[in-house]
Amino acid sequence: MKSKLLLICCIFCLQLGFSQEIYVHIGENFTSYDYKNSSGQTNSNIKSSTGNAYELGVDYGLNEKFTYSGSLTWNQYNAKGSNGVSLYAWNTNYFGIQNAISYTVLKTRNELEIKLKAGVNTSTIANGQQLLNNNYYDLTQYDEFKGIVIQPLIGMQLKYTVTDYLSLSFNYIYSKSLPKTGLESLSFGTNQVQLGLHFPL
Repeated sequence: MKSKLLLICCIFCLQLGFSQEIYVHIGENFTSYDYKNSSGQTNSNIKSSTGNAYELGVDYGLNEKFTYSGSLTWNQYNAKGSNGVSLYAWNTNYFGIQNAISYTVLKTRNELEIKLKAGVNTSTIANGQQLLNNNYYDLTQYDEFKGIVIQPLIGMQLKYTVTDYLSLSFNYIYSKSLPKTGLESLSFGTNQVQLGLHFPL
């Protein structure tokens, strides 16, 4: 785990040295779990829950319309539920690296920009707990949470230039993880809302 984190940080530092803009996004995840047990049955009692989202990244302008973004992400993907007898909740933290391409749909004279974004987030669970009634279980020990999680994503960004040294943004991202299959199957869809600070270099 430590070697994976070190490799990701080294790649990010290399990107930082050649970047055109540094940005920080802070927001909220609204996550819904798609879970199937070993019999292939779903649980309709699992409800969406919220978690924090953090992103530190760099932007490269490829041309007037297209921008490449590379970033480190820290996301909480949480859920809760009840079957009438038991109460349960999942609380997880995922560390990852995200790559995306943005297309500028509109850019006005006063530097208001609207961009569409598509990309992939690749992450791994850092820690997580399942609460079942009054008992806690370590989710990092369960196969459906282990390994690499791949999440294709699409979104939109509204960005406004405040000064030559600062821009503000509002971002919306929807992602859906590829299901991890085995005896049980798990994937999750996430609506993410972020506020961003952008610092041109």
